[in-house]
Amino acid sequence: MDRAYLIEVARRASGLTQAELAARSGTSQATMSAYERGLKSPTLKVAARILEAAGYDLNLRRLIDWVEHEAPGVGQFWVPSTLWNVETPDCFAILAFPDLVGDGPMREWDMHDRAQRKGVYEQLLQGGSPEEMIRWIDGPLLVDAWDELDLPDAVREAWKWPMVIARGPTHPDTVRTLGRGDDSFTAEAWVRGHEAAPRRAPAPKEPRVRFIRTRFDPRPPETTAGSDGMKPAATVAKVAELLATQLATSRHPAAPATWNAGVAFARRWADLGNGHTVVLAPSGPGCVVGVTVEPYVDRLDVGEQLIRLWRTG
Repeated sequence: MDRAYLIEVARRASGLTQAELAARSGTSQATMSAYERGLKSPTLKVAARILEAAGYDLNLRRLIDWVEHEAPGVGQFWVPSTLWNVETPDCFAILAFPDLVGDGPMREWDMHDRAQRKGVYEQLLQGGSPEEMIRWIDGPLLVDAWDELDLPDAVREAWKWPMVIARGPTHPDTVRTLGRGDDSFTAEAWVRGHEAAPRRAPAPKEPRVRFIRTRFDPRPPETTAGSDGMKPAATVAKVAELLATQLATSRHPAAPATWNAGVAFARRWADLGNGHTVVLAPSGPGCVVGVTVEPYVDRLDVGEQLIRLWRTG
């Protein structure tokens, strides 16, 4: 969603004309028209000022990659790279939709009721689209009810990695950095992109999955040792923590570390005998520790091993 479209949506939602919004934001009607038609592109600062004049502001939204899975007896279902939050009152909405699993009739679900909310989650996890799940499933509420949900083994196993991330230790320093010191900072979720898996006539005997990546990745480049104030990891546990955090979004996680910590991590990793290569690359006075996860290799196993090193040190 580009800035010009945001400006037009905010203006129409506020019931303002181009001239009225231009006067409120300190610009001309001709410039406002050029912004909305895409003839000019406002800077972020100008776009923020115009949106504020319309009663809105610029917010961050978490971009989520989706993977389509297929399993016998279940069919196709979607799994995200990480969980998200749904604001109230939407997370307790009253929904009406047919049985997505058993092809049953239309029924109403009141998500104020815990039992009915679990029923909605069971339906959407097995038969919902990414847009439906991101609209109605709240990450913390899903984590709270996860062990009580009645799900096929294939669905529960596929959702294992997002649940591991959601239940892992938090990083308040990272949140404060992104929020510029505002502890109330939060981010809404938005589907970045998804692509359906090719349809096959015969159902596979085993669960199959392929990872979907979008063409444009808005995340900043990974930080190298010593840049942007990132302190090199000095322990095996810290190296494992940084790598495990990056593994959710990359098959090539890398972390800045001291040479002692990097060599110690490489030895501990080799003792696990998992076959994944560790690379130590010189960077300033320290090094960068990298782990490569080959295509079609399940990142869950690698993530569990990193988390084990993280917790045991």
